[in-house]
Amino acid sequence: MTPPETGRPSTPGRPILVCMSWRGGERLARCLASIEQAQQYFSRVIISVTAEEDSDDTRMARAFADAHTGVEVLCTGRELPTMDHQEFWIDYLRSTGAQRDDWIYWLAYDDEVRVRGIQGLVDDQGNWPLTPGTAYLGPWAMRHEQAEALWAGDAAEPVEVWTCLPSGTATSQTVAEWIRDQLRQPTYLQMSGSVCEFGSFIDLHSRHPRKHGPMRIEMAVVATPETRFVDEFPVPITVIYGRSNSDRASYGSAARREDLHLLAWLARYVARHPGSIPPIASGLGSVAGAYAKVLANRGELPAEEWRVRGQTIA
Repeated sequence: MTPPETGRPSTPGRPILVCMSWRGGERLARCLASIEQAQQYFSRVIISVTAEEDSDDTRMARAFADAHTGVEVLCTGRELPTMDHQEFWIDYLRSTGAQRDDWIYWLAYDDEVRVRGIQGLVDDQGNWPLTPGTAYLGPWAMRHEQAEALWAGDAAEPVEVWTCLPSGTATSQTVAEWIRDQLRQPTYLQMSGSVCEFGSFIDLHSRHPRKHGPMRIEMAVVATPETRFVDEFPVPITVIYGRSNSDRASYGSAARREDLHLLAWLARYVARHPGSIPPIASGLGSVAGAYAKVLANRGELPAEEWRVRGQTIA
């Protein structure tokens, strides 16, 4: 499959897969099985477990690494909050030679690598067409499962493909346009399956103010000064398993508690890219107007939109 033409040169390479696991159990086992099928398409595979050294998840990850050359397992030694866990693996990558321009494929323990999507994306040498200064978010192949049980449906059944970009055929926006649209009308967003430059994660880790919670993390990662565009791949490269008790289910209130951090991040971004001021200011104005209506009992904040771009076979 030929990637869409963006007019921006790509640099062939392979991202580093980073999987963060917390109380993964059977879902981590499912995730590892998908990584096994896709390992050749990544330069490194990092499984970072936040748990005790003798936990079931840690033992499972180490057994997987023993059976697959090149897999690196990290263990925090105790359960950490999400952002502290993220800083843990960022520090590890920095200490083991990762550079700002390396790419990170970020995967949650309860999702799967969609191997057929990657196979349709890479070249004959297995390299990905990745463009510096771009954050790749989605699209995502969506399955829905219950909190107490793993999905057990028909793997041959088509699944919906969800996007965070405008409906229709658009597969790229500038960062400023994308942030404006997300502020006006939040869509489903998922860090899992994203591909971004490592420098974006370093900045999130090192710059102030510190980000304390995982909500809005997609916008924070995108709004780093070196990133100019938000793109999506031609096909989903990740299968997402949505659950009613997941973080995404409480998007509205939890995400808006992170808005102060986001404001500081956006101020830094527009200082570097003055041309982004009009669209971002427009988006912030929409948010302010929505809050004013809520305070006056004349409206509600916009709910998260689930934007479907079609169907595929997971």
